[in-house]
Amino acid sequence: MNALRIKPICAAVLLLAAGGALAQSLPGAQSQTQPQSQPQQGDAQTAQPTSANGAPQAQDAAGASAQQGTQGSAADPSAAAAAPIATVEVTGIRRSIRSAEQIKRDATQVVDSINAEDIGKFPDRSAGEALQRIAGVQVGRDRGETSSVIIRGLPDVATTLDGNDIFTGRGRRLSYQDLPVQSIAGMDVYKSATANQFEGGIAGAINIRLRAPFDFKGQTVTGYVENRRPQANGSTASETRNSPGGGALYSNRWNTGAGEMGALFDVAYNKEHWAYPVQWNDRPDRIFSVSPDGTATRLNDDQPVAPLRPGDRLGSLQHVGGIYNAGDRERFSGHGVFQWKINPKLEFTTHYLGMGYREEREVDYQLAIVGWTPRLTNVVLGEENAGCATPEGIICPIQSAYAPAARYGNQYEYDPYVATSAWGVKERTNTHFLNFALQYRDGPWSVNSALALTHSKFINDTVIVDQQVPGASANIYNYGADGHGGYNAITTPTSTNPLRDPREFVLRGLVQNWEESTGKQAQWRTDATYKLGQGFVRAVNVGVRLSHRNTEYHSAEGHSDVNPNARPNPVDAFGGSFESLVPGVDRLGGPFLVPSRDFLINQRDAVRAVYGAPAGRVPDDPTRAFEQRERTATIYGSARWQTTLAGMDVSGDAGVRVIRLNRKMQGTVRNGDVFTPIDVSASETNVLPNLSALVGWRENLQSHFSVGKTITRPEFNRLNPAMSLIPPTVNAPGTGDAGNPELDPTKSVNTDATLEYYFPKNGYVQVALFHRKIEGYLLNYTQDEVIGGQTYRITRPQNSGKGTLKGAEFTIQKFFDFLPGFWSGFGAQYNFTMITGDNETRTSINSPTFERTALIDVARRSNNFALLYEGHGITGRLASTHRGSYVEQINEPRFLQNRTVQGQTYVDLSLSYELTKNLTLQFDAINLTKEKYESFVGDASRPRDIRYTPTTYGLALRFKL
Repeated sequence: MNALRIKPICAAVLLLAAGGALAQSLPGAQSQTQPQSQPQQGDAQTAQPTSANGAPQAQDAAGASAQQGTQGSAADPSAAAAAPIATVEVTGIRRSIRSAEQIKRDATQVVDSINAEDIGKFPDRSAGEALQRIAGVQVGRDRGETSSVIIRGLPDVATTLDGNDIFTGRGRRLSYQDLPVQSIAGMDVYKSATANQFEGGIAGAINIRLRAPFDFKGQTVTGYVENRRPQANGSTASETRNSPGGGALYSNRWNTGAGEMGALFDVAYNKEHWAYPVQWNDRPDRIFSVSPDGTATRLNDDQPVAPLRPGDRLGSLQHVGGIYNAGDRERFSGHGVFQWKINPKLEFTTHYLGMGYREEREVDYQLAIVGWTPRLTNVVLGEENAGCATPEGIICPIQSAYAPAARYGNQYEYDPYVATSAWGVKERTNTHFLNFALQYRDGPWSVNSALALTHSKFINDTVIVDQQVPGASANIYNYGADGHGGYNAITTPTSTNPLRDPREFVLRGLVQNWEESTGKQAQWRTDATYKLGQGFVRAVNVGVRLSHRNTEYHSAEGHSDVNPNARPNPVDAFGGSFESLVPGVDRLGGPFLVPSRDFLINQRDAVRAVYGAPAGRVPDDPTRAFEQRERTATIYGSARWQTTLAGMDVSGDAGVRVIRLNRKMQGTVRNGDVFTPIDVSASETNVLPNLSALVGWRENLQSHFSVGKTITRPEFNRLNPAMSLIPPTVNAPGTGDAGNPELDPTKSVNTDATLEYYFPKNGYVQVALFHRKIEGYLLNYTQDEVIGGQTYRITRPQNSGKGTLKGAEFTIQKFFDFLPGFWSGFGAQYNFTMITGDNETRTSINSPTFERTALIDVARRSNNFALLYEGHGITGRLASTHRGSYVEQINEPRFLQNRTVQGQTYVDLSLSYELTKNLTLQFDAINLTKEKYESFVGDASRPRDIRYTPTTYGLALRFKL
């Protein structure tokens, strides 16, 4: 980490310390920390049962909290039955962290958690952002949001909502950015499975626990208002704008003649004005013969890959360009709960959760397709020992060059192809989740039954217009001082900066596409537990689950062009409001002109008219339609056992889950210009056994051991054979992607072992070992296909062969209660994960031959560190999240080299001060170090992308009545 990144971290640490010291000196400031033996004011005084090792058991034995059991969750019916219903009001970050520790300590499987106020103290808006604070969990960030969650290097993660399957759109997983932390009571990350848990997720599973009225003692009103200021990195011309948000929660409970009842409502809304610049180098493509004088000649496809003249060396030149992504995004949610304790044995709970997303955004490209230029000058070729070895021989990266304009057709056909392009995108999602749960407890019996309904719809409309600068020359560099490319200059004979001159452009093609996808599910499950007493087998658990899941996809795509021999100027065709100067990417010259996003979205018919296309959407394309229906029947049985060996308490769970799946798929497979309708019915049965054990070596020292089999079914979009295309330019191939209806589930045998020591008052230290034996991991493969006489790079997924993932995890967390005075408010959390893995990868699409490669998206090293403070009205958290380098794509053409993403470290700060007992002021800073995504192909001398994650500052006022 360089000095520029260390400075903001040091400043944040000093701010934490100074803030705590200042708060201590303020009149009326009182410590929020109390001795562990004394419950804090407002905590429930309910007695807690004890676990096998004698520790207080605030949570049930499978890692689900007692609160969750109250809500009727089926995370572990046996354990829920064993624990009396307890209501715990979390009042501070210490207690919430200790509550999460207790979940971990009492679970029979390997689990890490994050709870209530612990979430509220993070600089996070959504569930996905909060999850990165858990040991072994990493997240992917895209366009300023958390877009994916990774557990121990693997992205295949199952998600449940109070034990029920939950998803967004046509996917199998929840879009974590849709769910605000306002509605969440806690999240449990299961790194090993038991038979009663929902199947799916070779990496693990995440159960999200929603808040409910019986979580609180009585009437509770909480909420917040905030404003954020996302600042784009990599684009100094970007405007920083306000991004407001807010939320409120009301909960109450009453004793009535018909039993105790409770109701809870919460709402949240946030709006964000975001920008996400990207500078890209395309993968290596054309080969040049480079002379010692700095001139170069492109080799044609019919020429051998060899120097043209004595003394020449071979070089490859990547295309250089950028993308300015920006938009206005809204997310909102509403959550309502009704709980009814009908009598001491019977309780009813119903949840409704609605989530919505709206966005209008632009994807603004600037292109310099220089790799097809027939002649180059001022060529600087890399040294032969720097990334020059390729399967085709010694071909060194061209680090910089001047590509003069070369006309090869009419007055518009030039190499290099210099253009800008704008995508006007309008999309929305609506997701509705409704759950009815009934819980019955009587003596040794505990029965939980739940019916859940989900409906989620996603709609996207996109209009794309390209505009070219004919006769442009490009002075570019592929490899600069920081390892990435950019523009030195783009010029024409009539302009020194044509990318900002509206008269320099002519119109190229129009692309229209739209998509509507819907996911529907009805699921019912019943879980029963019977306690047997004090023998070896303490409880028997059985359960059944039925699910009916439908997904539908409809879309269309249309391509149009103006007269290729008389291309109009965009301003002449549409008027002055059509062009928009966007901030651009600094290393590519900053602002550039593109078609206006607002014009493309709001005046789409006017755009179509110029291109001779009919008004309205492109008609529905039946060859792109896709429908899949899945009916699943599941049964499971397990036994909870407990014994004493050599004076040690040993307990665990052994069981098996059997899933029968019937699937029907209808769609159309396209290979080139050949269309093949499919109407496939298939079925499969999966048997998933597991065994787990919790060994209490002594009072504060224990181990978890588990082994089990898991599966992950392919996402629906990866099964959908419908093909989406981006048409080629005059001198670069088009691209496209399609699914594969023949994909099989990914299977894994998971083995885990831990050694955990719990400090007497708070905190713990853990070492964990894990091993995954994987079969059928999904990988993307790209091949060229000729469609309508044009060449496209088409990407499709396929199952790979067998692979392994193994690693170790170290975790420690502790509040420093042993320090004097103000310093006793500090605490720290740290975890480090080391992973190795490999995989059998096909040498090409549909190839029966495999080669041993790295596992994609798996970082060898990752770690999280957080410095905490709570006391004297101050709560602070400085968090650093590091994900090491990882392979993103295996054998990327042209040289069949791996695309690698460099390591990233994100640093976030959260500080809050309790103005009064009911009012708190909070400051957040996200990505203090201005970290960014960077990738390369084969060697750092062949860079690919820089994606600039924004830095965001926020101020919030939180209240509780």
